[in-house]
Amino acid sequence: MDGTIFVVAAGSRLIVIVARNTRRCWQKCIYHSRVRRGMFVETIKVLNGCFYNLEYHEKRARETAMACFGRRLSWDTASMVVPEEARVGLVKCRVVYDTGIREVTFQPYVMRKIGSLRLVDGGNIDYRYKATDRSALTALLDQRAGCDDILIVRDGRITDTSFSNVVFEDAGGGLYTPDTCLLKGTRRESLLDAGIIRECPITVDDIRRFRKVLLVNAMIGLEDGVGVLTGKII
Repeated sequence: MDGTIFVVAAGSRLIVIVARNTRRCWQKCIYHSRVRRGMFVETIKVLNGCFYNLEYHEKRARETAMACFGRRLSWDTASMVVPEEARVGLVKCRVVYDTGIREVTFQPYVMRKIGSLRLVDGGNIDYRYKATDRSALTALLDQRAGCDDILIVRDGRITDTSFSNVVFEDAGGGLYTPDTCLLKGTRRESLLDAGIIRECPITVDDIRRFRKVLLVNAMIGLEDGVGVLTGKII
């Protein structure tokens, strides 16, 4: 797939634009987009044309809309179709919404390589809802000082990285995720429901008890092995 496929909600219509990194195409996409501040986003994995964990994304989006707007989200996930150009390989589907769906895009996804994490104090950061405004997370990421990403600490307890939940693996292969995550990620929730990981308190001092930390989000699973040995947490 070449470029980004934009499927932009415009009233009852969907406008499909294939952007191939030309200035003209990007301007068209920006013109049609109705995204603004105060919106939220779901990032959905699409592999070879199939959506993953769609029911978890729908549940979280509906809960977010009700909590933030007091209204039921208008989102018919059953009618979602992957465009033909996005049906090969690993693709990120990004759904932006408030009380309705405002923009849907499909873009090829490249797995991140993480070799080190820096512990950063998150202060009073609150990211319980997956907002399009990531400025607070970006400000913390700016403190990574040469590391590939950050591991955010709040009140002495481990939360998340700037873009994922975390799962710690002990010497016996047990898998544990902090009960103080910033965002209840869809992958994390599905792993908890399946009994593959367990939730528990994890402090900064507890890190030494574990062998490895794995990063998980909608696009990255345990099987992808994205993570570092705990000795690489600075």
